[in-house]
Amino acid sequence: MPYKNPEDKKRWERERREIRHARRRQNHLERQTDDFVCRTSPDPVSQQNSPNGWKMLAALAVEVGIALVGALAGVKLPNSGREQ
Repeated sequence: MPYKNPEDKKRWERERREIRHARRRQNHLERQTDDFVCRTSPDPVSQQNSPNGWKMLAALAVEVGIALVGALAGVKLPNSGREQ
């Protein structure tokens, strides 16, 4: 880069302006795509596969409650087809 002569410097910069702009555009696009990849939301399917602890605990409590009410009320379970 010829810095000694100001006219040569201006000419050199003018000749290479498009190269600099192309490089800047490319870097800008790469940064934008990197940011986009980082900001994507998590996969909803994998979120559904992970069970929620409170929901499981509530379901277990409901099941136990139903079993206790049935046992205290004397509910008889239907015969499974076996004659005695």
